[in-house]
Amino acid sequence: MSFSFDAVATQENAQQRLYPELLRPITGLMSTGCHRNVLVGGASRSGKENILGGQGIVKQLITGLFSEMTKASDGEWFSTVSFMQFYPDNSALDLLNPERRSLKPTTHPILGILVEGLCEVVIETAEEALALYEKGRETLKINSGNLHSRCSSVFSVSVERRLRSAGGRDRQYCRSSLRVFDLAGGARKGDLNGVSPLVKVLELMESGETPGNRLLPLLLRDSLAGGCNTFLLYCIEPQGLLDEETPHALALAQRVRGLVTRTAPRHCGKWSPQAAAREIREQIRDLRTKMVAQSECEEGDTRRLEELIRALQVVKDQDWEKRREQSKEIEEKRKYQARSAMERTPSRTTDQQGETERRTHLQELLREEMEAHLREGRVGVEESQRRVGRIQQLREALREEERRLTDADRESDQSQSGANQGESGSVLLSEVEVEYTKALHRRKRLMEEHQSLIQEELAKMERDLETEKADGPEGEVLRLGRERQVLVLQMEALRREKQEAEQDLEAQHLRHVHLLRSVREESLQVFRVFRQVFEEQGEVVEGRYRTLLLEAIQDAVHLSAQNQQLQVENKQLRRALAQLKDALSVRGDPQERAAVPISQPQ
Repeated sequence: MSFSFDAVATQENAQQRLYPELLRPITGLMSTGCHRNVLVGGASRSGKENILGGQGIVKQLITGLFSEMTKASDGEWFSTVSFMQFYPDNSALDLLNPERRSLKPTTHPILGILVEGLCEVVIETAEEALALYEKGRETLKINSGNLHSRCSSVFSVSVERRLRSAGGRDRQYCRSSLRVFDLAGGARKGDLNGVSPLVKVLELMESGETPGNRLLPLLLRDSLAGGCNTFLLYCIEPQGLLDEETPHALALAQRVRGLVTRTAPRHCGKWSPQAAAREIREQIRDLRTKMVAQSECEEGDTRRLEELIRALQVVKDQDWEKRREQSKEIEEKRKYQARSAMERTPSRTTDQQGETERRTHLQELLREEMEAHLREGRVGVEESQRRVGRIQQLREALREEERRLTDADRESDQSQSGANQGESGSVLLSEVEVEYTKALHRRKRLMEEHQSLIQEELAKMERDLETEKADGPEGEVLRLGRERQVLVLQMEALRREKQEAEQDLEAQHLRHVHLLRSVREESLQVFRVFRQVFEEQGEVVEGRYRTLLLEAIQDAVHLSAQNQQLQVENKQLRRALAQLKDALSVRGDPQERAAVPISQPQ
């Protein structure tokens, strides 16, 4: 088996060779409106992390991209960053805004494939982009846990340049993007760590099937067969040349290298929002005229009208100021959550450390006193009383320290749980209020747009009728036809407003259900905390009584032993005293006999 590639590098010289020899043209062509993709694949132990992290190709690409943007002097620049994570089941997560989980692909007739619900953070410098990349990688490791080696990700940098006006009324923009795919899994279908998404996408392309609404396969297929330029970096393990993974990996890379993409660098990224909106509005007007002329509206026409209205809204959302405001709101929300998490993080204070050190010191002193008392054995009565008193003092001091530490921990746990519940409740309530306000503004803006559109149609109808000046039945028929068009337009506007209101109502209902569930979980958590504190307090009291009982038993045993020893000593003293009395009595008998006179009978 033989394989051929554009460049081959080792782990030692990959960072020095790949970007200068292979990837440097990416940054230069971004200003011309080209879309670039870099696919990085390989098994978990192939050294892929060394290429992506640290001083790898991502940092080199971002630095080179912003360097080229700085050199360009024509037009204004606007750049955003997004980061998505993909689980093995093809579910997606926004790493820059993990709370937003409803990510789904949509195909725009002018802008191509877009991701609805994806957070795009506006950046100004390469340092900001790199900081968001590192933060996203940390969030990916935390969220995926044990599935980290099986999760893929896509880091995207979108660049838009406002071209200088050449005298026309429509401003021209040049769009380009750079996407870095981190593809997990191996090239073999029987790999225990999962199969690379590249294998599945190639099988879909060969069989002619469509990825459907699966986001990662859709993005990969667009990268491999769409109007963009794609580079593949596949990492293999040098020690595994004879195993099954390496030949499959080389064959997979060879298959990808054989694919051909067709791009038009000078024209694929240029577009005008005003011209695009005008074109979509004309299509909407033509479709509405067709629907009015028909006796019954077909389902396909209604679906097509919804798609055009959604596409028009997407074009309106591409406004730079609106995107800056959305990015600012997301950034402030993320900073607030990070600050709240830091405040909720329990940390040991200096006082708590001092109390812990004092308790350890008291335990050491008590142990030394007990060992000395047991080691020396019999001592004087005064010395024994002094030691027993010292031991009792140390025990009392140790109990007091343990009681204070237990009370402080319980109070901190209660205050922390209360703060967490209050903050989480306030955050949820503020989010509900913000979403409700946004929904009101959105419906109000939609109603104003519909009213202005209807007014334009009425004015146009009046102008047309005045121009044609038809009298009699023909004029009446013409007027009725025009009024029917206006009525259909009003009905469509009302249907759209009703649909928007129903969507907002459903979203509010889901948010209130989520809030109710969160409050219920918080209440259960409070009861669990109280129960845990009660059980811990009971355990502390039980342990205290057990310790007191053990100490009382130890003192009783010690006093019993001392009593027995004193009784033995008392018996010995009594025996010695009796022996002394006997000895004295024996010594005193001859003297007594000599002192008593013997009387003679007279």
